[in-house]
Amino acid sequence: MSNDDLHRGSDDEARTRPSDTPNADIHAPDFPEFGELPGFTPLPDLAPLPELAPLPDLDDLLAETPSPLTDEADAALPVDALTPDGLSSEETAPTSNDTASPTVATASSQEQPAGDETPTALHTPRPESSGTRVDTEAVKRKPSVVMIVLACVATLNFGIVLFAPGLFGSSSAPSSKPSADSTAATSTDAREHAANLPARAPGYRGSATNTHSISPQWASGVATAWTLPIPEQHSALPPQMYVDGSTVYLVGPGSPEGDSSQAVTVTAYDVSGEQPALLWSSTGPSASDVSSPYTPAFVSSDDSVFFRDVIIDKTTGEQTQAPWGAAFPLAYADGILVTCTPPSTCNGWTRAAGEWTTLWTTPTGQLSESGLEQHFLDYVPSQFVLSGSGEHTSALLPTRFSQRPQIIHIHTGELTTLSGSDEDSKSPSVEVASDGYLVFDNVKSHGSLFDSDGTLQSTFSAPRMLLLPVVSDDGTYPSISGLKKYMTEGEAKWSSGTVELDRDNDCKLVATLSAGGSTRKTHLPEELRRYATEYCVMKPRQLRVSADGSALYIDAFTREDKSKYFIDIANGLTYTSSELNAMDKTMWVFDDMLIGMTDSGLTAFVPASS
Repeated sequence: MSNDDLHRGSDDEARTRPSDTPNADIHAPDFPEFGELPGFTPLPDLAPLPELAPLPDLDDLLAETPSPLTDEADAALPVDALTPDGLSSEETAPTSNDTASPTVATASSQEQPAGDETPTALHTPRPESSGTRVDTEAVKRKPSVVMIVLACVATLNFGIVLFAPGLFGSSSAPSSKPSADSTAATSTDAREHAANLPARAPGYRGSATNTHSISPQWASGVATAWTLPIPEQHSALPPQMYVDGSTVYLVGPGSPEGDSSQAVTVTAYDVSGEQPALLWSSTGPSASDVSSPYTPAFVSSDDSVFFRDVIIDKTTGEQTQAPWGAAFPLAYADGILVTCTPPSTCNGWTRAAGEWTTLWTTPTGQLSESGLEQHFLDYVPSQFVLSGSGEHTSALLPTRFSQRPQIIHIHTGELTTLSGSDEDSKSPSVEVASDGYLVFDNVKSHGSLFDSDGTLQSTFSAPRMLLLPVVSDDGTYPSISGLKKYMTEGEAKWSSGTVELDRDNDCKLVATLSAGGSTRKTHLPEELRRYATEYCVMKPRQLRVSADGSALYIDAFTREDKSKYFIDIANGLTYTSSELNAMDKTMWVFDDMLIGMTDSGLTAFVPASS
């Protein structure tokens, strides 16, 4: 049945009203003038009917009276059929024909062709809102018959609904189809930690170390260590987060005078103790939009954090207005800070006697307004921008995605375009390695390797890259040879290991450890099985595996799944929580601490057994 059948024209409806023509194949004969009808015996005189009280408003009565439709009819029809899109509040939704009495079906349902029957439920339109027009010529031809039939049908329907709602088999048995609320409740009712664990007291009690791997303790599940309410000065917009060692920085717009667009507020916390300790909070002027996204958002030196046009002292929180204005800090090494200003300029800065001066200025290709976020293949952490060391140190520039990638030498400002054999490649992806760069043509599945000076070293083909295992995101640098080996053979020796689904063994979850090459296998947990494709491919936003292969963290198993999970690989158990899944802007601080922004504030999650 098409939508056009549900929205029949008013002229069609007037011509096919069941009250006028109960059957489309039967035509009512012309009626004689009324008088005494032949062949009928007059009825005896009846006692006059008692006066009835005024009838209540029908719409109000129907709203309070149970529907004569059965629950079986509700279960038989999908929810969309009961409330079709496009019907106004004054129109009638379709219901099952089997649940209405013959009288109701005759009086209140439209007749459909035999092959596509979709009757409609009882509907009594109010004159001021009805969209149906009555054929006035038909009424003029047979005013008595039409009025008598309509009055009788309306009275009968009203009486049935008022006095005998149970005649239609209404049942109190619940529908076999779960409601949306119950489905949501079931899907979020996941285990947070292993059974029989003692109640965990709040606070962090770990070693406060970051070995670029997750702790095996995560195999016990997840718990909340603490939640830090967002400071009032960050209440206007969620602050940006930056982690440097055991210090967490929250940065956002704010000003004592309330002019939030012209100031930045920075708050620093030490999170190595049982509870976060406030180090300092400062507010200073800023001419840039501090809430706009840009990758990388922060650049760090030994004693300072660079954020937009603000230089922040790590020890005291003192803020200094930077001389580069609207430029974005990109990288820092060997006492040189690289900043870039869209659309096409980058600068090198050095500091002497407390003053920053320009070392070089270089015109570049067209620069992206959002930084480097869209350039990467996501095998290497996105904050990695620098490659090489000493005089061979260079930085990847945030050129627009449609252009060939460029690098800049931080000591000289020399610009180099990473050009290989695929000169005609469109929208290449780039990964930054410790000793160079990988440029990959996603269409041709062809890679080119460059050293940190931008000299082409070799090329390779990686036709099976879509089926590669997922690399553990440990925050460590690969070499260009390591990237090539991973993309051609699936090994990622620079990380803790890789994880994939075994396509030959019912999508079994397999973790291959870099240390020794051993594997850990488990059946794919039921919470994740519904997201596994027939090709057993997963594409999480982030994945981490412990060095011993006992614990696994997955942020979004696929694009359709937005949840975060910790998995006990040895026992095939999965843990998550609603608060964990509500977390945004996640960052790893230690092997046993993951932080993120929630509606409650900055929240730290730790292993349940810690």
